[in-house]
Amino acid sequence: MFISGLKNSPMIWFSWSVSEAGYEARDGALLARSPPKVRAVVCLKDDFAEKICLDFIALDGSPESITNFANQYGLLRNHSPQSEPLVLWVEEIKAMRDVLLATNEGRFAEALEKYTIGYARQRGAKAGFAPNVTNSEFEFRCVALDLASWFWLQIGQNLRNRQVGRCRECGSLFFKGGGKGTRRAQSRKTKQFCTPGCKVLYNNRISVDKKKHLDQTHHAAV
Repeated sequence: MFISGLKNSPMIWFSWSVSEAGYEARDGALLARSPPKVRAVVCLKDDFAEKICLDFIALDGSPESITNFANQYGLLRNHSPQSEPLVLWVEEIKAMRDVLLATNEGRFAEALEKYTIGYARQRGAKAGFAPNVTNSEFEFRCVALDLASWFWLQIGQNLRNRQVGRCRECGSLFFKGGGKGTRRAQSRKTKQFCTPGCKVLYNNRISVDKKKHLDQTHHAAV
């Protein structure tokens, strides 16, 4: 287990801020084509939040991949609402990926140290009680102050009671085990592929290889 102590951690909320005209990479920076529009504070479902985190970590660091991602989710830091250096993205992608890699390889002390260093440089979050509009009760919320902080908080929450796997087909990192309800059943600890598609590709390739081997053996015998 990566981090322990909190039995039921608060849900992580965030107010997304995205330029409706999109972003462009120019002169080593990511620039908003229009002022970002702030959206309502929301808490995403676990599966969706997890996918966004893993998609971010899987970025290859190219200006094109970063721009495409920013077009959906905005900049990493809210204190620079219209531009930020591309190197910031490359550094954060690598830092988060290193945490998951260390966890996957069983280097838990190193993973914890890397996570601590990574989160320490973020703006973090604010926390407090807020009314729940569905049942008129108060609930405890953790609200990330920017997208980078949201990523680190989501990763930390996943690593509390889940494991990190590496896809046997494409090599992508993914979370497995833990979770709640259907998510627990769909992400068992023995999971070996990041998506059903990768599992199909792997099994098809193995079947083709076996058939080739059998054909070669047959021809050699003849």
